[in-house]
Amino acid sequence: MMNNNSIILNKKVIGIVSGSVIAVIALVLFLPVSSEIMLNEIEFTNQEDENNPVVAEVNDKKIRLNDIQDAVNMEISQGQTIDRISALEQMIAKILLLEEAQERNITITIAEAEEEITAMYTQSGLSQAEFEEKLEQIGTTYDQTLEMYREELLINKMLSDEVSKAEIQISDDEAKLVFDENKDVILAQVGNSTVFDDVSSQIKMTLLQQKQQKMALDIIEHLKEKAMVITYEDRLQ
Repeated sequence: MMNNNSIILNKKVIGIVSGSVIAVIALVLFLPVSSEIMLNEIEFTNQEDENNPVVAEVNDKKIRLNDIQDAVNMEISQGQTIDRISALEQMIAKILLLEEAQERNITITIAEAEEEITAMYTQSGLSQAEFEEKLEQIGTTYDQTLEMYREELLINKMLSDEVSKAEIQISDDEAKLVFDENKDVILAQVGNSTVFDDVSSQIKMTLLQQKQQKMALDIIEHLKEKAMVITYEDRLQ
């Protein structure tokens, strides 16, 4: 059974999210992965620092406290909040997903990422210079953002491929059950005269997105199970 908070029939949000199969997951994973993390483990042997300890090891890669704090700071700069443990979990997931994409030979070029990101900021009425100025205000650069966005697109492409293979279907009966269980909330949102047929497509879209997100999270859990992941949460304090 779904709780009342599960059904939010905001047409604008639904329109945006439906444009990308797993947009929510991709955005959650849009955390900076330090280039240092991507180096082979052997390169870290002489880099131990008690002020910047290793807080996790993911296969042959290490995540350090500063990497986590950078991710937290980026969220704060954008008016969001996230704790270090959550940031660590998201960074681990991102590393595993990028490794899996590489294993599957999935590619997104910098040029493709730049085309996408240019469309994004121009639609917001910004020039590249204005966009770069905003990035500077949150403590990052255009090149760093471009690489992070390329990684987001890479993960999105891989997960979208997996989700599309599943051919998830939402039946009328399933959507009607959700309508009946959340009727008071739905009527409060879109009007007391609302009937199921008025919102059935939106409910189906919401349920589809939830199933897609669940599938993406299951993929991450599977990757964790077959990876060598060691965390030192006590070092996050």
